[in-house]
Amino acid sequence: MSSGTLPLQTYHRAQSLGEGTYGSVMCVYNDSGDALALKSFEADEDHDTMELGTLREVSILRILRHDNAHPNIVQMIDIQEAGEEGDCGHGNLCMAMPLYKMGDLRGAVKRGIILPGLAGRRQRVDVAHGLLSAVAFLHDNHIIHRDIKSDNVMITMSDEGDDRIAPVLIDFSLAKFIDGKNAVLPPGATHTGNIGTVTYTAPEVVAREKYGLPSDLWSVGVVLLESLIGELTVDRDKAAARLIMEKKESLPDSPFVTLIRGLLETDATKRLTAREALALPVFEKFGFTIPPVRMIDIDAAFPTDDDEPESKIIEGALKTINGNKKKPSMKNQKLSPRERLVKKLCNELECKNPKTESASLVFAKKMEELDDELDDISNTQTLLDCVVLASRFYEEDLICLEELEEDDGGYYPSFKNFDVETFRDNEMAIFSSMDYSLYIRS
Repeated sequence: MSSGTLPLQTYHRAQSLGEGTYGSVMCVYNDSGDALALKSFEADEDHDTMELGTLREVSILRILRHDNAHPNIVQMIDIQEAGEEGDCGHGNLCMAMPLYKMGDLRGAVKRGIILPGLAGRRQRVDVAHGLLSAVAFLHDNHIIHRDIKSDNVMITMSDEGDDRIAPVLIDFSLAKFIDGKNAVLPPGATHTGNIGTVTYTAPEVVAREKYGLPSDLWSVGVVLLESLIGELTVDRDKAAARLIMEKKESLPDSPFVTLIRGLLETDATKRLTAREALALPVFEKFGFTIPPVRMIDIDAAFPTDDDEPESKIIEGALKTINGNKKKPSMKNQKLSPRERLVKKLCNELECKNPKTESASLVFAKKMEELDDELDDISNTQTLLDCVVLASRFYEEDLICLEELEEDDGGYYPSFKNFDVETFRDNEMAIFSSMDYSLYIRS
């Protein structure tokens, strides 16, 4: 299914809507007078390059649009680069998306849009079903969100009418593919360390243990708990866990509370999955059904002028990661000069993920096509920048650009001429040439 083409329109600023971790959001109008939200991604304050969160969010939402869209997941409408006509704020990249005038779930609970007690029961079930449907869709496709919270759940009126509401999950700055052929981490690697927001963080994440998709379900449980009893505000991990457990145990039994308790299971292996949660009686009672599994094929998601050349470009680059079970011939085992150079560059950066090499080659080919005057990309910093960007996106450990520049060829001899300012320009060019998604396609 296609993710469609980007309209690349002009947008005119009306007012600021708020600030986030990686940028600000403005209300804007396009030339047709339609009101939209425009998220301006702030550049890294140290070297003015794109934050990893920006690359992650835009790359995934570029895929999750058009035929691959989900009604409970924010849809990217357009992308605008800084310097283009219109207003992109202070960032170097902006993303147009729908404007949710009812605000987020946290505000809806505070303002009484979601009614307390029995009067708000239907609304809470609407929120639960929509949010779990979104998470089920993400998890079916091996995508982890990692920052589900009431602030990141927007509220809109449902198509069902009768004052029904629907949730929309936003902010994919921590999201990534964690399994399958699009997985960001190298084979065998696991996720550890703190991510997300304290109140909503799963116990296994707080304990810095291995974590995966179940951590999202804990966060959903906290969101639904808040929709029932009001905002939970704590500043420390242990205090949050203690408060949540106290509130969970004190709730009177009901089908909705059974759902919450199943999501707030401290043992991740016993925690409800999204699809298990959607099968509970609380949803059947209100006439909800379990949404069908819908898989994304990112190979078919991006429109091209000529599919055959693009597939040939990437076929060779992906041969090491797509599980080719045929024994390669001696001819296929030979590497081209560029492949050998990319392998050398990746070894110097101590890259562990084979996708880094593959992505570097794809990026390089795209850049070569972009610049007719570039006779041999292998002899320019452009190839270095392709490898550095691939490393930043696909490796577990983020390379420091300042360290790479100041090293002056000491520890990284092939990167002696690396320049952060040149990388900044090439980074945007590579991202644009990849249609704003760094996930490689075959």
